[in-house]
Amino acid sequence: MPLIRPLWAALLDLAAERDCGGCGRPQPSGEPLCEDCDALLAEGGPWRTLAAVPGTPRTHAVARYEDPIRTMLIGYKERGRTDLRRALGRALARAVAQTLDATGGEADFAVGSTVSAPVALVPMPSRREVVRERGADTTARLARTAARALREVGAPVRAVPALCHARAVRDQAGLSREERQANLSGALRARRAAAAAGVAASRVVLVDDISTSGASLAEAARALRTAGVPVLGAATIAAARVRS
Repeated sequence: MPLIRPLWAALLDLAAERDCGGCGRPQPSGEPLCEDCDALLAEGGPWRTLAAVPGTPRTHAVARYEDPIRTMLIGYKERGRTDLRRALGRALARAVAQTLDATGGEADFAVGSTVSAPVALVPMPSRREVVRERGADTTARLARTAARALREVGAPVRAVPALCHARAVRDQAGLSREERQANLSGALRARRAAAAAGVAASRVVLVDDISTSGASLAEAARALRTAGVPVLGAATIAAARVRS
């Protein structure tokens, strides 16, 4: 009688053979990141980012957009490394806490203090074709993971998909600062249900995985403000430029 291995055993083997999602070193323990790469997310920054586009809200990030952070984000978004979501989401939560603290949000989450007003994390919307290719809205999932991490320490935070595309846009990769601005100008709008969902009564923080020129965040802030929703600031995992 042939020996048939249970599916769970095969999955455990697969996990054990995973390489670090940042540096690529073998991970016999099956953890998605080695200690060094995990520390970059858990202990780095947060720093205030340097935006090149006017209108970009105050933004904080935990790391510069360079390897191994770049490899982590590409792996998570495009190569099926969904096991990185928890570490990336918690890093995003750290950036959110810093943005709230810097803008008067009383967000000393490290010691479990609470925030008087609810906080809404509004993720940058992904293009439909990108969601189809990846099989999920990876940015929205990061926002939910970050919100969950902050709720665990007593903060009234939730992720609210309050933005959508008003028209088609090009892929931003490879575009200059001016091209990014033109590509995104008027491209986003607030969902009609955003106000009904209580976003307007919350401290709104925009969230994304990366900030490069700041064009995407500036357009998102414009769209929400046009709908009467003030934006407190923004948070990302990585940024092209940060204040050291």
